[in-house]
Amino acid sequence: MKKSFVLLFAVVCSTFVFGKVDFLRVMFNHNGDDRATIGWNQVSGDSAVVFWGTEDIPSSRYLEYSNIAHVTTSNIYKGMNNNFVRLVQLRPNTAYYFVIKDSEGISSRYWFRTTPNNEDARLSFVAGGDSRSRRETRRHGFRMVGRLVPHAILFDGDYTDIDTEEKWKLWFEDYKLTYQESDNRIIPIVTTRGNHEGSNKCLTEMFDCPSEHNLYNVTMGGTLVNIICLNTEIAIGYRQKKFLEETLREYERFSWQIPMYHRSCRPHVNWKMKMRQVKLIYRKWIHLFEKYGVKFVLECDSHITKHTWPIVKCKGKQGEDGFIRDDENGIVYAGEGCWGAPLRVPDRIRSWTRDAGSINSFKWIFLDKNELSFRTVDYMNSKEVEHLTDETRFELPKNINIWSPKNGDKVVIKK
Repeated sequence: MKKSFVLLFAVVCSTFVFGKVDFLRVMFNHNGDDRATIGWNQVSGDSAVVFWGTEDIPSSRYLEYSNIAHVTTSNIYKGMNNNFVRLVQLRPNTAYYFVIKDSEGISSRYWFRTTPNNEDARLSFVAGGDSRSRRETRRHGFRMVGRLVPHAILFDGDYTDIDTEEKWKLWFEDYKLTYQESDNRIIPIVTTRGNHEGSNKCLTEMFDCPSEHNLYNVTMGGTLVNIICLNTEIAIGYRQKKFLEETLREYERFSWQIPMYHRSCRPHVNWKMKMRQVKLIYRKWIHLFEKYGVKFVLECDSHITKHTWPIVKCKGKQGEDGFIRDDENGIVYAGEGCWGAPLRVPDRIRSWTRDAGSINSFKWIFLDKNELSFRTVDYMNSKEVEHLTDETRFELPKNINIWSPKNGDKVVIKK
């Protein structure tokens, strides 16, 4: 009898302590140095508030947190009650801890870190997309993110395959692996839309994207890097071209500007060349990338891995598919999305293709004001890979599998 009472008491206390929230995420939607958005699914209960601050305080002592934030905006979408709190005027390169209290209890303690407001800093990113349908594969990818602790995830579209309530809930369930194995540390995500997102609302309603057209930019490291999030599922020209040029011009002083979009301008899967976006991206965007000194571009969609040599646009028969290699002035294009989608074979290789393959992987990027480098991580042995920390995040962890094609396992771009 006594044992049963103790068990019942433990269950009651657990229900009280842990509120009914789920699917935690943190977004960098503006400036990773001093702003962040916390999002979650409010499963039940109401009147949620976030207790937060720079001290690591257990959930049971939530009243000791130095700040309280009320829900900024919320919506019902894809069967979830998405709640968001937008935090501003944060300190750069600082860990922020938080708990969510609602009418039914208190969440676990979570945390994230802002990026340094310093152009002399070094940043780490994981970049990829097309997590779509093979759950166990994408779970390995998410788990690997938690082990590499990048400053941010640059996710380039096609989160699910058919954009249903059930599929999105499974995606967010799998996404928990990015923080469940690392003391509830949530790596902030920067999102773009893919062709398997049924509308722009996927980003605005579930990630609090600041633009109804999913066109926005995120800066990190002071004037170190500007990530430009584009949308290949709306008109490529007109409003989007204007946004792109104005953004490139405004942030031209930054060391790096990295456009990020889903459909590739020159897919390495042959039938993808028939997509209407291919010609439009080439005509509307590429000359702007080159005009404003872009050196690195992220693409997805084809379900293969590739990276090019530095290339520039050319006319006539001088190049191949409208590009020619130019090691001094060219842009490296990397992608093309294999974070859980069915793999394809890269069957359109050009003279300016550095390497291409069919491998479950994402790009692991390091950059400072002088150099950007990246490797392609085969994440399928994620359970065996050593956990990195803030102090070791630029080291290769034990047991990591880095793709090693004929032209080397590391691509280096000098500024």
